[in-house]
Amino acid sequence: MRHLFIILSFFLFFGLLQAQETKQKDNQINPNVNSKIGVVDMKKILAQSKAYQSLVDQFEDVRRKHRNNFTKQEDVIRDEESGLLKQKNVLSKEAYAEKVKMLGKKINELKSKQANEAKKFEIAFEKSTNKIQGALVDVLSIIANKRSLNLVLAKSQVILVGKDIDLTDDAITELNKVLPKISLDK
Repeated sequence: MRHLFIILSFFLFFGLLQAQETKQKDNQINPNVNSKIGVVDMKKILAQSKAYQSLVDQFEDVRRKHRNNFTKQEDVIRDEESGLLKQKNVLSKEAYAEKVKMLGKKINELKSKQANEAKKFEIAFEKSTNKIQGALVDVLSIIANKRSLNLVLAKSQVILVGKDIDLTDDAITELNKVLPKISLDK
């Protein structure tokens, strides 16, 4: 009887150990068992980010200046075109064709320059936006660590969100402290 008790105790002890190991493995395989989640509204963060707003203002200012500059250059070309049309009957066909060709070349150069400038500013805007997003990731990481969160999702990926897991306002406040302004990289 005593041996039976020892054997039963032995199996019970190892059964409990096995159950504990299984539970630990389950927690490792399925870490979401006790996960804490946070959610952020990316559109609201960008709309209320001081750095992003200053970046948009800078971009619009630069774009307006370049548009004005290119408009002046287009006006000069239009004046040349108008003057050339007035000379059409005075110039020989060859001379007129050469001037039309030169004018076409100026127009193409201006269009190319406009396209290059636009692309350059888009790239600069994207680089600066990436810096803001990097700072936001750092801010969210700090907030997630403080709140012991395992996962932070964009609000657009979630159907229902409770106010207690919405980190948006905290993220905006911290991002504005960490990165109040950014320059448009040219």
